Amino acid sequence: MEFGEGEEGVILVGEKKRRLATETVEAQPPSKKPLEKEDPETQLKEAKEELEKEKAKSEDYLRRLQYLQADFENYRKRVEKEMSDSRQFGNQRLLSELIVVNDELELALREAKGNNENPTIIEGVGMVHKRLQSILSKEGVEKIQSLGSKFNPDLHDAALRVVSDEEEGTIVEEIRQGYTMKGKVLRPSIVKVAENPTERESKSEKPALDEVGDNE
Repeated sequence: MEFGEGEEGVILVGEKKRRLATETVEAQPPSKKPLEKEDPETQLKEAKEELEKEKAKSEDYLRRLQYLQADFENYRKRVEKEMSDSRQFGNQRLLSELIVVNDELELALREAKGNNENPTIIEGVGMVHKRLQSILSKEGVEKIQSLGSKFNPDLHDAALRVVSDEEEGTIVEEIRQGYTMKGKVLRPSIVKVAENPTERESKSEKPALDEVGDNE
């Protein structure tokens, strides 16, 4: 009985020691394996690849930004042109109306002077006329000089062709004054153009004479 109890006590003590040893081993941190050193050439290669990727991204962002800037610049210019065209169109329409008023004032002045109207009235109309002409001049409106010049379809409208001793195509009379605004025709002049039969015949005879000379 005593021996049996002693044997059981030894077994228990042995079991405790084994369990304690197991717990101690499990509680210890795992042993650290030495890190494997990466090849420097591999590291350099990877770094270069990353750098190329970032460079490509930067170039792509820059290209997109340049496209956006170009689009914005085109949009800005287009808006400015549209606004300028709109203002210019509005000015042209207004100035065209003022030119008609100018024509009427000039006609009124001629008739008033011809009928010996009151000098005060003539002076007043004359002052308004000068003021209007000053406004037109400031806006770049200029008269088209037609009389005595050669007919130009860009500047003139031919109302009649009249027989004249002047050179063929010369403007001999201006029916309505024409105007330009900053080099652009605002209203063409209506004119009468010279027709010279003698000059026309001489020009038509010259080719015939040349043809006879060639045949001889």
